[in-house]
Amino acid sequence: MKYALINNRKVHINNAERGAIGYDCWFSQYSVKACKGHYMQYWKYVDEKPILPEGYENETDWHVAWKDSLRDEYVEVICGENNEHRADIKTPDFVIEIQKSPISYDAAKERSFFYSKLNKDTRMVWIVNVYSSCLKRYINTLKQGNRLLINWKYKKKWVVDISGLKSTHVYLDLSPKAENMLRIWKHDDNLYGKWESKKDFFNTYIAPYSDSTYEHFYERFKSIKASDY
Repeated sequence: MKYALINNRKVHINNAERGAIGYDCWFSQYSVKACKGHYMQYWKYVDEKPILPEGYENETDWHVAWKDSLRDEYVEVICGENNEHRADIKTPDFVIEIQKSPISYDAAKERSFFYSKLNKDTRMVWIVNVYSSCLKRYINTLKQGNRLLINWKYKKKWVVDISGLKSTHVYLDLSPKAENMLRIWKHDDNLYGKWESKKDFFNTYIAPYSDSTYEHFYERFKSIKASDY
């Protein structure tokens, strides 16, 4: 976690003193402590921790890089009348989920419909880390008109399946150094895609709610070690 509540105020870990005690923004009955080492800074549960819904995961530097450029009010946002979900990024226009760990199709589908309806039936955005597949050259593309036909060996099936939903846009992030992502969609049992630049993604989804430039955003990715991606 990068945020916690102190005196009912949402506080980023960078703005907390080492060892400070706060509360989980999502489950406010659970205490958390500010852990600030040389390389990693995060809020850690003091005693027991809540049971999170399926698919919620520990953060890596990759997760942090996506969130760092946005203003605090748009990051780790609690959503729903009963606090059902915590969106990685939620703006007035979009909800973006950043996913690396496995998740079932049913859980991903439920979250997709939930956020799409919450944000006035706009498509929610999934950014999925596929660095391992890229490194092993499991993802291959073949140009077919103005789109790409994608062959993904040992694919993440839940990712392919949610790309066929009308409530989603799905982007594959292949590498911390890559300037492009692969937007994918499933149609008639085939997987198609299109290269889209991280700069265009930043300008569309992040820039209106950020005080950072694209150059700062992209440099943050380039600084990630491959082992932390």
